[in-house]
Amino acid sequence: MKKRYDPPLTTNAQDPLYRVDKGVAGAQHQLDTAMDAKRLHTNQNLAHEVIKEARAALKRAEHARELKIKELAQKAAEMRAAGK
Repeated sequence: MKKRYDPPLTTNAQDPLYRVDKGVAGAQHQLDTAMDAKRLHTNQNLAHEVIKEARAALKRAEHARELKIKELAQKAAEMRAAGK
């Protein structure tokens, strides 16, 4: 089951979150591929290592997305404060 993101992942290349969302989508795809490969591999230890690395990459990508959202919110708040 895929995680739902708030706000949803963007596909608009002009959106400020596009690069981070693209990283999250890539990491999710890498994890899905690793899970599929686990079913086919006879070497389960290797499959577990690949899955562990893919989960770590997804966690890093999601953390980067959270930081970018906070950064954008802070910039918006500064712009509103400067506009008053």
